[in-house]
Amino acid sequence: MAQLQVLDISSNCLSGKIPRELGSLQLLLDLILNNNGISGDIPKEIGFLSRLEHLNLASNNLSGAIPPEVSLCTNLLSLNLSQNKIGRSISPQIGNARFLNVLDLSQNLLTGSIPPDLGKLRVLEIFNISHNDLSGTIPHGFADLWALTSVDVSYNNLEGPLPNVKAFKEAPFKAVQHNKGLCGNLAGLEKCNIPIMSKKHNRHGGVKILIIPILSFLGFLVLSFFLIVLVIRRRRKVIKKERKAQTETNDLDFLSILRFDGKIFYERIMEATEGFDSKYYLGEGAYGVVYRADLPTGQTVAVKKIPSSQEDETVDIVPFEREIEALQNIRHRNIVKLYGFCFHARNCFLVYEYAERGSLRTILNDDERASELGWDDRINMVRAVADALSYMHHDCFPPLIHRDLTSNNILLDADYYEAPVSDFGTARLLKPNSTNWTAIVGTIGYIAPELAYTNIPTEKCDVYSFGVVVLEIIMGKHPGNYVKSVFSSTQSKSQTPLKDVLDQRLLRPTNQHAQHIISVAALALKCLQTNPHLRPTMTQVSRQLRLQAPLALPFFGVTLEQLRDLDGRNF
Repeated sequence: MAQLQVLDISSNCLSGKIPRELGSLQLLLDLILNNNGISGDIPKEIGFLSRLEHLNLASNNLSGAIPPEVSLCTNLLSLNLSQNKIGRSISPQIGNARFLNVLDLSQNLLTGSIPPDLGKLRVLEIFNISHNDLSGTIPHGFADLWALTSVDVSYNNLEGPLPNVKAFKEAPFKAVQHNKGLCGNLAGLEKCNIPIMSKKHNRHGGVKILIIPILSFLGFLVLSFFLIVLVIRRRRKVIKKERKAQTETNDLDFLSILRFDGKIFYERIMEATEGFDSKYYLGEGAYGVVYRADLPTGQTVAVKKIPSSQEDETVDIVPFEREIEALQNIRHRNIVKLYGFCFHARNCFLVYEYAERGSLRTILNDDERASELGWDDRINMVRAVADALSYMHHDCFPPLIHRDLTSNNILLDADYYEAPVSDFGTARLLKPNSTNWTAIVGTIGYIAPELAYTNIPTEKCDVYSFGVVVLEIIMGKHPGNYVKSVFSSTQSKSQTPLKDVLDQRLLRPTNQHAQHIISVAALALKCLQTNPHLRPTMTQVSRQLRLQAPLALPFFGVTLEQLRDLDGRNF
């Protein structure tokens, strides 16, 4: 049970309370308990599920309050507590679940106001608090929730203007109906007009209507005269200030995201790395050198410095913009997080989350550390990378390819469990007219063979690179000529036992581990097919890795050539 990742027991007529022991399932990703008869409070131990992505407790008889500990599930993507008897106020701590896409608290007994903290859920797409007893206004911060696509605040006691955001402006009337006094430009709602003065106040309205415009006009003339004089006298000074400001802007053009302020952000990075001193060096990626930075806040980040052109001393903005474009909208636990970035005339860099263990290549090159990376860890790593690529290829719009997947840009956390993919310096959004690629980009030994003659990268190029990385993970080193020999017709008679090419620094896998390794190796070889059309998609690979269907082949007798020739019916 400790390895459980998905628990779905929905629609089973279950009763009783949610056991607090569920909090011990540290690897749980999905907890689906909807459509049952579960009662009692939501246990605060839910907060121990730090990897949880989907929590669905809808359509039960749950009561009590929403535990603030839910916010400790920092990877949470969807939270559905609808159709229960949950009361009290909405926990403001929910606003800390910054990756939340879906929040459904409808049909409960919630009271109080909508916490302003919910305005921090910048990637929220679906928001439903209908059929409660909430009051007050909708917080101003909701105007910044640009990702919202669906809202429903009906059947409450809300009042005041609707947020100026597309989801509210285009919402149907039924999504806001039956409230105390919501107003806005939505059909069926009253306009948010300025209050009309009373008749008593307007008794001498005719005189006021005549005097006010005259006084206003005279005041305008006087003010205009002084403004003209002031502008003439200070014209030169203003021009100088504008030029100075323009110079400063050109010299220091900051762009940042999330919680960083541009100038402070830049200064802290420069101080933490002592101007990118070599003692903070971590490694090199496709488009820059990576440094470690320990910020005053106690947070450690990885900083990738983008090199400037040595000829004209200007930043090569093409790879910089490409990486920013690729990372801005990505939200996945197995894709490295971008914290911020800076575009400066002398120093251009990106700031990522820091991976404590470093890159996969670094670990595999160290015998002691590689020996700590057991078969379970390696299989989990393969799954994590497959999930990341599947997300990039099939859940991003437009689809996104990596173009330079290697063991050097697969990072490891402290537990060797998560393996976020990094270094998107060569990534590019696929668009219908993306046939104008001008150069082969990638690392020798990982590049798909068709790029030599098509020069058009596709998702199947990433699939090929993934196959190389998988073999590298189970072999403990780059597969080198093994890939060529296995698929070479001239050497088709030779047989390479799988057990002989596995990482000899580990004990040979037995029983279940052995079957998993056979399945993983077979998948890798399918990804390495010379014909890209014969390679599976990353979604198929990810699904197959989750199923881990045994191939019923003897570990000590199976060869790479046998695995190569499997018909792939599982796909």
